Amino acid sequence: MKMKTKVLIGVGAVAVGAGVALATPIVGLLSPILAAGTNNHDLHARGRAQVTGSEPFHVEFETEGPSTLSTQDASIAAGGQNGWHSHPGMVVVTILSGSITWYDENCNPTDYKAGDSWVEGSQVHAFRVTSTVPFHGIAWFITAQGQPLRTDQPAPPCAAGLGL
Repeated sequence: MKMKTKVLIGVGAVAVGAGVALATPIVGLLSPILAAGTNNHDLHARGRAQVTGSEPFHVEFETEGPSTLSTQDASIAAGGQNGWHSHPGMVVVTILSGSITWYDENCNPTDYKAGDSWVEGSQVHAFRVTSTVPFHGIAWFITAQGQPLRTDQPAPPCAAGLGL
């Protein structure tokens, strides 16, 4: 094996090891996948509605390349957290019970409670359960085909003061 190849393999191994070592833990998570399906084509869809007495409603959805669509039932114990991570695509989340504080890559907090929904892109983020009851939510993932639903990430420097 050439020296250059050995060096590249060594650097790759260190990078993977460092990523795993620096990743933040998931605490108290139970998250079975309810359904997963693949699509080998680009997806394009749009919808419109005229809402009485309001501005028109418009939504668009588009993928480029093969995708996997997965539905996950996620529960995290009171006081638990999901660790810093990202997604190779997009996630739509709805909270069924409990409440959380969600943090973006700059540690800016957003509070969500039962009945709230939001959309996450591929940015680094984390959340902590803030209610005395467990968080229970449904997540719908649209990811690049063959990729995991999440990629663990090291905590950003701002997270040290948050205990995340």
